[in-house]
Amino acid sequence: MADQGVEQRIQILEDKQALAEHMNLYCKTADRFDWADWADTFTEDSVFEFIGGFGDMRGRQTIHDTCKGSMDHVYAVMQHLMSNLDFEVDGDNATGTGNLIFTGIMDAAKPTEYYMSGGRYQWKYRRTDAGWKIAHTKLEFIWNNGGDKDAVFQEKIAETAA
Repeated sequence: MADQGVEQRIQILEDKQALAEHMNLYCKTADRFDWADWADTFTEDSVFEFIGGFGDMRGRQTIHDTCKGSMDHVYAVMQHLMSNLDFEVDGDNATGTGNLIFTGIMDAAKPTEYYMSGGRYQWKYRRTDAGWKIAHTKLEFIWNNGGDKDAVFQEKIAETAA
């Protein structure tokens, strides 16, 4: 009996580490504009609630197309920084939370001109044959520096406020 408890605790620790690595991949692939690999961090039927951003997106392909189509032509460089990651594992399902600081530079030759914002994430994950995948995301931006010159997010913020 005691061994089973130890094995369960080890499995939870391994799952939490795998989830943290998954979210690191999520950030790294977005920062490389590698939208195909980024989209692969989601389940096929994933839902992404992007409050103050692109609104609700349903399905991996829609998430991919919306984010790629809205950001590729605007930013030359992106940096996603996540902190305070916290995960709860329940068998083949998990939940998580984290904070995001996003920086987008429109012209790499002008790194002092940038858009920066911060938000909070909430996730639901599902274990699949390919490992952990994001089944549901809720991202709410809570601040920005007002430097979104090309209004990638401003239009959507106005729509959600209306």
